[in-house]
Amino acid sequence: MKLPLEWLREHVATDLDDAALADRLTATGTAVEHIVTRGIPVTDANRQGFRVGKVLTAEQHPDADRLRVLSVDTGDDSPRQIVCGAPNVAAGQTVAVALPGAVMPGGQKLGKAKLRGVESLGMVLSESELELAESSEGIMVLDDLLAAGTSVLDVLPPPGTILELELTPNRGDCQGIYGIAREVHAI
Repeated sequence: MKLPLEWLREHVATDLDDAALADRLTATGTAVEHIVTRGIPVTDANRQGFRVGKVLTAEQHPDADRLRVLSVDTGDDSPRQIVCGAPNVAAGQTVAVALPGAVMPGGQKLGKAKLRGVESLGMVLSESELELAESSEGIMVLDDLLAAGTSVLDVLPPPGTILELELTPNRGDCQGIYGIAREVHAI
């Protein structure tokens, strides 16, 4: 069972942090298998590091069939050159961009890169790279009304934490989200 902690915290008052709550649930017989955090971590660096971008041009990479060299307006003085391998990227799209220095949802810090000899000053993102979906076929295309340079943190849903629970047959009282809420209230 997957339990979104934001829902739980709206319905049950607790001062326990995520790890302590997971430990207490496990101690009461409701085993927590994983604590999964989805979305972009909210930090000052990430507020500047994840931006809305407008793809100005999308040219074929000179040395790779599956890569495109983009010129992307990210709200800076001049457009950024970004190499992208997504099949659905095209000029005129509004996209989510991670700039060098941004910390990705998995904890990796993004840097400048060279892909097949062409410098890339950022990364155009898919829903799976932002941990908003399990998988994705290409980049995430945003609403065209968004201004280039806007923080993606202001546009996308806030990060969320999910507890993955292993429920045993003897805990029928915890088979639903309200049963888990009663369990948390009791502990």
